[in-house]
Amino acid sequence: MHPGLIKWLLGEVGVGEHGSKECSSSACARTSMELLLKYVDVKVDPCEDFYRFSCGNFLQNTNLDDRGSRSVRSIMEEKIPSQIKNMLAEPIQSADPVGFNLAKKFYRACMNESAIEAEGLERMKQIFKQIGGWPTLNGNNWRKDLFNWKDAVYKLRQVGINFEFFLILSVQRDKAHSDRHILNLESPSFGSSRINTDIKKFYSEYMVDLAVLAGAERERARKEQGEVLDLLLKLAKEFSQISEEAEAANGTSLYNPLSLSELQYKFQDIPWLEYINHILAPATQITYDDDISVSQPLYLKRLLNLLKNTHKRVLANYMCWHVLQHLIHYLPSKMLNRAYQYIGNVNEKEMNITRWKTCVDDVENRFSAVISTAYIKKYLDDDTRRRAISMIRNIKYQFKKSLYKLDWLDGKTKDIASEILLSSVEDIPRPDNFVQDETFYNKVEILEDKLLTSVLNLDYATTNIQYGKLRQAVRENFFEKPGSATGLNIVYSPKENALRIPVGLFREVFYQKDRPEYMNYGALGTVIAHEMYHIITQAEYRGLQGELRSWWSSHSLLNYEVKLQCLSNHYGKFVVKMIEQHLNASNTRDEDMADLAGMKIAYDTYISWVRQNGVEPRLSGLKYSPNQLFWISSAVHHCAKYSTHILQRYIANYQQSPGQFRVNGALQNLDEFAMDFGCPVGTNMNPEHKCRIW
Repeated sequence: MHPGLIKWLLGEVGVGEHGSKECSSSACARTSMELLLKYVDVKVDPCEDFYRFSCGNFLQNTNLDDRGSRSVRSIMEEKIPSQIKNMLAEPIQSADPVGFNLAKKFYRACMNESAIEAEGLERMKQIFKQIGGWPTLNGNNWRKDLFNWKDAVYKLRQVGINFEFFLILSVQRDKAHSDRHILNLESPSFGSSRINTDIKKFYSEYMVDLAVLAGAERERARKEQGEVLDLLLKLAKEFSQISEEAEAANGTSLYNPLSLSELQYKFQDIPWLEYINHILAPATQITYDDDISVSQPLYLKRLLNLLKNTHKRVLANYMCWHVLQHLIHYLPSKMLNRAYQYIGNVNEKEMNITRWKTCVDDVENRFSAVISTAYIKKYLDDDTRRRAISMIRNIKYQFKKSLYKLDWLDGKTKDIASEILLSSVEDIPRPDNFVQDETFYNKVEILEDKLLTSVLNLDYATTNIQYGKLRQAVRENFFEKPGSATGLNIVYSPKENALRIPVGLFREVFYQKDRPEYMNYGALGTVIAHEMYHIITQAEYRGLQGELRSWWSSHSLLNYEVKLQCLSNHYGKFVVKMIEQHLNASNTRDEDMADLAGMKIAYDTYISWVRQNGVEPRLSGLKYSPNQLFWISSAVHHCAKYSTHILQRYIANYQQSPGQFRVNGALQNLDEFAMDFGCPVGTNMNPEHKCRIW
């Protein structure tokens, strides 16, 4: 056994403060047990492979089953829907906000499968009847004189159904005037027109089977659904060609503001004032003086020509088919199961769909602000928020101190980087970040025994809200996007100079307020410092107008490139044994540098914290010093297991190294790690030559 490992097991090295006591709290006991049972493999020498030492039990005890990968992060992400489900399953309380109770009712309606079967296809067939009927279903009784595609769009909008089968009309931020909105007209995404024969066959059979399940004759369905597929492929071909042309033009064609009168003059086949106002009603209205951005004028021209030259029966079948697809999740099981069968055929594996997960996703997409508010109240208390903000600010000020010690950055670059860093905002969502319009929720009827009707009621009201923003000033809230507040992904916004830190990170391996700070600084601290690195190296910022600005001096950038190359050379020597392939270090070098900076800055911040607050007790029953536990905590959240196929794809495409190299690669370049674990020079984790950067 390696002498460094023997000394470590005996507790003779890396303690740093020999007088540190053991922590006897229940939180420490829980943390100690989790480390020992779930993660750390004490049989591995930490001076030879620290990742396998920290993650050995995770790697041995984690089964991939039919998954391509499993990681500490993905397991945490999988728990979030379950937490939301438990919140939604709680009894409806009169003291709760109206919107949250409505979300609970919607979840119950989604889970009420017997009621969905009872509601059946009747509501769907009523919708078809409202727009002139589904020709494939009606057969020879369908009358083309009762169908007009524009009228069908108007009716679908008022029913509460997605009507954007040919054109998407949305309210977006005006690129020329960032404080206001503009209407945007663009094409839907039709996917690729270059689908292989098998997928085309699967989709054709699926289209026919669904029409038959809805009540159509098979032969008629085969013929007419084939015509729908042909139209879809024509639209996909047009879309692909135009997208390629737009990409070649560097996206310059995506913003083309026209007044409504100009739009009418250029594209005369549609009465645009009537068309757009029918869609916007009752939320708002426009006049000929209003501007509209046309993202793809060429698509619009080709679409209008295609609509003019396509038989009404084909257009009607096309629209009814897409209505059916849009609402497939709310239809009886015989239809939904056929959809899952099609997806399974395309992906070449059986679909195992859990109903409650589907329903939670549906609720979160439709009630994002409501769910985020309830989740924050339940899982992030004020004390945790206060402690976390204190830790984040400590890291920020330590980063500034470390910047001024670097000899490869010039003074001006240090000053600007420090200014941007210190002025950055740590944005942790609060319940009051989310606007709760109780009048909106009071107008929406959710029926627990009629899911489809409830969906239409809610979607109609939500669409009105979206179109109503046209005349309102821009109010950005990143956390209003579904999953942004509850998830695990930190996002840096250069425009606001803000780190958006979701609530999901304040739990489990990342952060717990009742455990020692070395665990929190080691996990969440290293993640925060990693993101702060991206703040100070954001040398280019593409603003709203597309302008570029650089604030690093050429001298500093040249020195930085040398440091990056050192790290790239270091990581380029790593071999992924499972696939016998070297890392693609040129792809990952910026993230590798961020990992190194994150661990070093978070460690220095923790050491500074100890000087001010005193030495923390060790975890009970383990021979780990506080400093050693910091490093273990910094590694544990990277634990991940991959299949060969996923690992190959990871190496080829991802900008981050696999977890093993994110841990070992960074720590091999940090003297502090080697010192805390007593690793002799020449061991794998303490190489003689290091990239000394931070």
